[in-house]
Formats: sequence, C-alpha cells, structure tokens
Amino acid sequence: MSVQVFCYPEDAVLTGPAELCALAAGLGADAIAVAVRYHPARRWFARHGVVRHSPPGITYFPPGEDRYGRLRPLTVAGEEETTALRELREEAPRHGLAFHAWTVVLHDDPVVAAHPELAARTLDGTPTIHALCPSHPDVVEYAAALVADVCARFSPDVVELESALYAAWDPSYVISLELAPLTGMARALAGQCFCGACVRLMEELGHDPAELRALALAGEGAPTLRTVRAHGVRRVMEATAAAAHEYDTAVRPLIFDDPDMAALQGSGPDAFAPADRVGVGCGTLAGDALAARYGGLAALAGDRPLLASLNWSPDRTEGRLADDVRALMGVGAADIALYNLSLVPESALPDLAAAARAAKGG
Repeated sequence: MSVQVFCYPEDAVLTGPAELCALAAGLGADAIAVAVRYHPARRWFARHGVVRHSPPGITYFPPGEDRYGRLRPLTVAGEEETTALRELREEAPRHGLAFHAWTVVLHDDPVVAAHPELAARTLDGTPTIHALCPSHPDVVEYAAALVADVCARFSPDVVELESALYAAWDPSYVISLELAPLTGMARALAGQCFCGACVRLMEELGHDPAELRALALAGEGAPTLRTVRAHGVRRVMEATAAAAHEYDTAVRPLIFDDPDMAALQGSGPDAFAPADRVGVGCGTLAGDALAARYGGLAALAGDRPLLASLNWSPDRTEGRLADDVRALMGVGAADIALYNLSLVPESALPDLAAAARAAKGG
C-alpha cells in the first residue's frame, strides 16, 4: 500500500522544495505527485494565504526543441516555478519519496486555438475551446511526445495521466450555464464528439456514424459508443505507455466523474490494458455514494492495480477521511492518493496524516 499526495510547483515556490518534501514525508506519504502540466484554475493556497492562477495549458518545464511534431506545448511557466519543480524533483528521493509527474494531456486551450481542426466537439457539432480529440493521429502523437519529454526531463517513477480520454461534457474547471441542466445519460451523451477523425474511426470499426449520432441525439446507443471510445483511448494508452517504458517509467491514467460519463470518455478494461495502473477519483463522496462511485469506476479499470483518490474537505474531520480510506482499502484499493496537499489549510494536516496511517493499517 502506497500513499501519495498531489501538489503544485507554486507550493514548492511558497514552501521551499525541501520543506515541501519534508512535509509530505512527515505526513506519511510515500510519493509526491507534482503537476508538470495543468489546466486553467484559480487556486487558493490556504497554508500561505495566497491565490495563484494557472493559465490554460501551463507547462512547468521548457519543452524539448526536437521532441514534438506538429503540436507542442505553447504556454510555459516562469523561471521561478520551473526551477522550483526541478529542485523538488531532486529533493524527493532525499526524503524517501517517489516522484510522480502529474500531467494534464489533452486539455490545452492554446494548442486547441492553434489547431482548431483537432478540437473535440460536443454532440451538436460545436468545437470545444479546451480539448483535443484523441481520434486524431496527430493528437495521439502529441500525447506520446509529451510523456516522453516529461520522462526524459524528470525520470519520474510514474506519469499520472489526467485528461488523456475523450472530453467530458463538463470538466470541473469549465463553468456550464444551464437553466435546465442535463443529467444522467443525457449529460454523458451530450459531450460525444463526431468530428471527422471520430467519423473515420467509427467507419474503420464497422459502424455507421450517422446512425450512431442519431441514436445519441435520441439518448441511445451508449454501448456502441463506449466501444468506439475505448478503441480510441487504447491508442493513446499504447502510445504513452510505450513512450514511458522507454524510460522505465510507469503510466497511470486517472478517471473521474460518474461511471457512465467515464465509460463514454473511453474508460474500460480494454482501453487501459496497455497502462500499468489506473487511478480513480472519488472526490468528497462518503458512505454508500463513495462505494458506488468507486465500484463503478473500478469496473472500468479491469485488472490494473487501482489507486483511489480522496479529496480533503472541511466536513471530513474527526477521522472521517481516515474512515473513508479504510473503506476503500476494504473493497480493493491498492494505493491511496490524498488531494491536495497544496490546497488544504494548516489545520487539516493532521487529517491527512491520519488518513495516511489508516492506509497503512494504523
């Protein structure tokens, strides 16, 4: 059983790379997963009382000049953040911590803006502004190049792949304005992409794209669409795993949201077969809701070793986070991730420590 904490390079700037690693190790973590690429966000660093913004597609290292083909990262962090990340990588093993490179893959507004023909679309044909569609071979090549660049630069023990799937209807950092919000399967189907590359993939697999789209508009056809998406995601997994394995690094795709949405993003045992491990996000759910979310997502992981990620929240005090960790271990979680060391207040650190002890049988 391994316990990891997520954090950001800005926390290494604010806390100090060595001090942040010492904090993680002192809480009982075995690994520190640090964002090396991220999506747009406004983050409240409670321990320091400051806000930090991350622009879309922020990359916390200078991309290799000869690494990429048609696509390459366009938004690079400043020297302070890139230096702090590099130093944190050096400090991690000195504190007994494995280093995991937390990598947002296909959500990158500037790259989408530069290559609008590669954008994922919603069911009505509207291009997204943030997501690349993995049905495009150029996008698969980009994902592999990005992972290879991360591995060459940081030699991580694991690359944590976030947003390496087809786009969801409503990513957590995109605000939807809906007076009559979509729910359930309708919400999951509304995000389905039928761009030219998706149409070609459907045809290659022997399906009629027009018929599939008509079914999706009618709220049907999910089983066939799941098969198509899983095939597309498998190509991403094969390419990124091959790139990481060249550097003796494992890859772990991360999946979130409800199981229906995750399946229509391409999650599934066949899709994840090339990956070494799979991580599932359980957020702040507890009790029966936590068990249902974990069980549904675990079924999509197949036989991959499973990491379960839990978010600290203000109502997860008095041992509740530790209790939820024990519950997930009891149903088969191999590893535990605690989200997010950078964002919790000082007063919550004992809760993270208790959760780490619970994961290790304490």
